[in-house]
Amino acid sequence: MKRLLFLFLLNGVLVFSISCNSKQTDKSVNQDSIAIQTTDSTSATSAQADTTNNQVSLQTQAKENFPVVFVYNFHVTNRCPSCIAIEEATTKTINTYFANELKQGLLKRQVVNVDDEKNAKIAEKYQAFGSGLFVTRVYEGKEKTVDLTSDGFKLARNKETKFIEILKNAISSSLKK
Repeated sequence: MKRLLFLFLLNGVLVFSISCNSKQTDKSVNQDSIAIQTTDSTSATSAQADTTNNQVSLQTQAKENFPVVFVYNFHVTNRCPSCIAIEEATTKTINTYFANELKQGLLKRQVVNVDDEKNAKIAEKYQAFGSGLFVTRVYEGKEKTVDLTSDGFKLARNKETKFIEILKNAISSSLKK
């Protein structure tokens, strides 16, 4: 009985890991030093970030003294339905609730293919070797990151509304002074 249970669990893990690499949809970010890609339904712009000391080179933060929040959506080249659902729900959340913050430069979004060598530094920093979703707040020279990867995998496909609420709350609290 124990062997059967073990084999069943092992099979589930293998199926999950294989499925996470089975569907191919590549939305890699082309970046030089690490360009932050703001994503909304109408346009995409870039602003440079210094990844050595994690200081955001945005005049908005320096002049107005507001936190800047980065949403990093990591993925591999071959993506599973859950990975795609996480990205789609994240896009939906940002476009629905944070369009003004995107326009003001207070919220930045980056979709990162970890298989692309250009993204090695940022992937290593977040220890993202596969799918991952991180909300990082940069304020007064300090950085705080919330890892929402497990919530994304648990909820984005089948309980999108709950996942969107969790992500919305994480971004909202990160945007507060």
